[in-house]
Formats: sequence, C-alpha cells, structure tokens
Amino acid sequence: MDFTSQLEKIDIPTLFTCGRYDEATPASTAYFSSLTPHSTFHVFENSAHMGYVEEPEAYVQVMNAFLDD
Repeated sequence: MDFTSQLEKIDIPTLFTCGRYDEATPASTAYFSSLTPHSTFHVFENSAHMGYVEEPEAYVQVMNAFLDD
C-alpha cells in the first residue's frame, strides 16, 4: 500500500533522515519530508543506510537537536 497521500495528516514534528549513499535516496526522502507538515530533513553525508552506525556523533547531534526543538 502507498500511504504517501496520508503524510499531510501527520500533525506532530517528524524527522526524516537518510544517508548520502542510501537506497532511500536524499531526493526521495526530501520529497516525503516536503509532504509532511512540521517535518525536518537531514542527510548524513558520509553514510549509506545506517547513519547511527556510520556517523554516530553526527547522528546523536541531529537527534538531540530535533528532540530539543
């Protein structure tokens, strides 16, 4: 099922992340983020799919900034 049309109904802050070399490409992730109100989008520049493993310090910074907001 495709729930893309439902993204506009998400009414809480939402964080979309991906890696520069992710199969969930930055372009597709940015697209889904653009459809979601109150969303934030971040690309981990030196990662594929597991930014939390490949860039743990950057991942913690992004998560903390999102949660602090």
